[in-house]
Amino acid sequence: TSYTEEDAEVFCGREGEVAALWERLQRRRLLALIGPSGAGKTSFVRAGVIPACPEGWRAIVSTPGRAPMTGLAHALAAEVAGDVEAVQQLVRMEDPEIATAMLRRWRQGHGEALVVVDQFEELFTLNPAETQAHFAELLGRLANDADVHVLLSLRDDFLIRCSEHQALAPVFTADMTPLLALEREGLRRALVEPAKREGFAFEDDSLVEEMLDSVEGARGALPLLAFAVSRLWEKRDRETGLLTRSAYDEIGGVAGALAQHAEQTLERSGLEREPIVRELFRNLVTAQQTRAAADRDELLSVLPDAEIGAPVLDQLIDARLLTSYELRDTTSHPERGIVESRAKDLMQESPPPSRATHRIEIIHESLLRAWPRLVRWQAQ
Repeated sequence: TSYTEEDAEVFCGREGEVAALWERLQRRRLLALIGPSGAGKTSFVRAGVIPACPEGWRAIVSTPGRAPMTGLAHALAAEVAGDVEAVQQLVRMEDPEIATAMLRRWRQGHGEALVVVDQFEELFTLNPAETQAHFAELLGRLANDADVHVLLSLRDDFLIRCSEHQALAPVFTADMTPLLALEREGLRRALVEPAKREGFAFEDDSLVEEMLDSVEGARGALPLLAFAVSRLWEKRDRETGLLTRSAYDEIGGVAGALAQHAEQTLERSGLEREPIVRELFRNLVTAQQTRAAADRDELLSVLPDAEIGAPVLDQLIDARLLTSYELRDTTSHPERGIVESRAKDLMQESPPPSRATHRIEIIHESLLRAWPRLVRWQAQ
């Protein structure tokens, strides 16, 4: 799974690239961070770039999803929570004039400000052309008119789609930042250092080398390695302070850890429920073989029997194969969600009845390649 800001202390191997990106960000208003699927862009942004904000800088991170303006408003909500007037305006972020003014107002409270749009390819894979143009234009205005730095983090094979929007043209003339897969030494540090900081070590150096050999050349090397290490950590020998070879063999090694875990989860659900699992995953993958977020209720509605499907979905979430997060929707407009509810709270008014909207997505794109059964499902 991806690292978060809470994992900053154990996120190792990318220090030089983080520093280089911040050097570029201080010279550019609109910058693209590109890399192949599985290179660890989300981890790099959240556990590397954001915690390394220079003094005087402030940063927010959003993802487009199927409502990019909602994602941006949601990211900004926590930053302006103490400003009642600003929170009231968040529900009108669909208006580019208001959105630009909001981000400019936020930026003026800091020496410099950065808006990161992670998984930017979702703008193209999950949204119609009109929404794409609307959001791209806004990002251009933020960089040009609101004095905000903008970083777009996206898969390299979607970079060319930015050329469809004049507002994003600067990403092709600026210093694009490629985030390649970690080289062996970086992967070694990412593997060894976090355990070392907790007082643990690998049983022998050959085990470390074997793990590195198993991901060499893999596009999803970092997330695959991270998942295997998390499983290995669960089986650590607390008495000796070691991560052992026997535990490594038990989890099926790096290559087998994620697939083994997925298969075990399916078996616990019952193989007779495989069609349900297959249908759930089918609706969480785009035609471009990327992750797609879906509302929980909508996802269950495609199943013949939602009552049977719901516990299966929950098992997949509990098993960390899928992830779930909550938005609040107080109106018929999905753009308003949590920010309108927060505005009502701050004004000490009784908020209107609201419902929780649970969004579901696959935990990481590496699963699309690492689980043979899922690969077969996609091929069929």
